[in-house]
Amino acid sequence: MKELRREKYLSKIRPFYNDKDIIKVLTGARRCGKSTIMKQIMDDLGTDTKVEKTIVYIDLDSKNNLKIRTPDSLEKLIDDGFRNCKGDRFLFVDEIQNVKGFEPLINAYRNDGVSVFITGSNSYLLSGELVTKLTGRYIEFRIFTFSLTEIEEFYTLNGISYSNTDLFQDYLFTGGYPKGITYTDQENRTLYIRSVIEETINKDILKSKKIRNKTLLSKLLDYLLSTPGAEISSTSISKYLRSENIRTNPNTVNRYLEVIFASKLVDKCMRFDISGKKALKTHYKTYVADISLYTSYPKRRHDIQMGHLLENIVFNELNSRGYDVQVGKLRDCEADFVVSDGRHTAYVQVTYLMDSQKTEKREEAPFLKIRDNYPKYIISMDPIQIDRSGIIMLHLVNDFLLGDGFKF
Repeated sequence: MKELRREKYLSKIRPFYNDKDIIKVLTGARRCGKSTIMKQIMDDLGTDTKVEKTIVYIDLDSKNNLKIRTPDSLEKLIDDGFRNCKGDRFLFVDEIQNVKGFEPLINAYRNDGVSVFITGSNSYLLSGELVTKLTGRYIEFRIFTFSLTEIEEFYTLNGISYSNTDLFQDYLFTGGYPKGITYTDQENRTLYIRSVIEETINKDILKSKKIRNKTLLSKLLDYLLSTPGAEISSTSISKYLRSENIRTNPNTVNRYLEVIFASKLVDKCMRFDISGKKALKTHYKTYVADISLYTSYPKRRHDIQMGHLLENIVFNELNSRGYDVQVGKLRDCEADFVVSDGRHTAYVQVTYLMDSQKTEKREEAPFLKIRDNYPKYIISMDPIQIDRSGIIMLHLVNDFLLGDGFKF
């Protein structure tokens, strides 16, 4: 099948292509498409013939590079690539965490005027060690799995017929993993998603020195992947685990959660005090990085909850658009999301259907207590887009995921 150019991300990275002072770090869940985007950046550079340049690409997971595991061996490989080079130099290293202590070497190439791009294990790249050694010298670009719009573009590119309804129904259970959507059989799609989970656990999470108890990890993942949208704290989680006969404490739970969040299987959404206009440090909600991690998880603890499912989809979409997303707290009620682009703010409620007066009152209640004029949205599966009492009703698929109904 033809490969989709992910312009959504390329447009954000493109201004930094020639920035030699900043290391470009691509992060995201395993198999979300980081390596593909890296190659698309190289394609961009290759088509620009106005300036002479040399591009070196190294995949440290490839068979040819399995022996490249030290800074010295990596340096030799890079220098061989740049030997007799002309013009600007660009270095791309995939799975950089395979070389222990790579930071001084990569930083040396940055100091030498090379434009550097790297990808790798999230649990390592986002560790305190990397932040300390490269502070102020790198910029992170978070890559997400395909959005529904990107899936639509992929289907169109490859001549696959679809309706918006079929597209969304597939998305609910297949999610947006670029490889996953190429399978035509749902069973194969599910097997693929489960392989992503296992690979992330084995290659990212279990390699962390903070993880010592596999049973504790398994139970914690079962909980997080089964209950998207749940409000948690390390104390509440440790109480739950003790009810499952697993002895632990909040400090241990915090350590494990840090590693899971770094793996990008699960994201956390912090709370925001709408009245006080400040972030809250206690309690937060968690959401799976791709909806298929919930719908295809083999050890899901409950039947699929549509309300939480749709809430997770909206959270991921807002995140992938580059917005800051928090849970809004207001006295005795809650707005699902407070969304900001750095200059503007909007409030979002998510519900399956506005099918009763009780539901309408529940979803509108937080908005009626907010004393500012920022846009307020209720996103649901109701088919009609209307503006009621200053609250804008959006259809999840047609107006929000595939449309441009959400604005600041």
